[in-house]
Amino acid sequence: MAEEYLTIAEVAARLKIQPKTIRNKMAAGIFRKGVHYFSPNGLGPRFKWSAVRDWIEGNEKQQETGIPMKRGYVLNVATSELCNSEQDLDTI
Repeated sequence: MAEEYLTIAEVAARLKIQPKTIRNKMAAGIFRKGVHYFSPNGLGPRFKWSAVRDWIEGNEKQQETGIPMKRGYVLNVATSELCNSEQDLDTI
């Protein structure tokens, strides 16, 4: 079966949430570029439905890329790397 790529509106409709919620999750790093969505030249973001489905189901593949926290959530590694690089800039 061919991989299915969806627009923000299509993902929002499938999840029964507002498109703004999808954009907020993108900005917060919950949906990660290159994992959950891609931005081809000349088009808006396209979501890989299998990656979104894995995120919904809490698939272990998705959680391997983060740091498990005490309260049961997984800290996004990309976000923590960003924080570390900002700290490095402050020490220079």
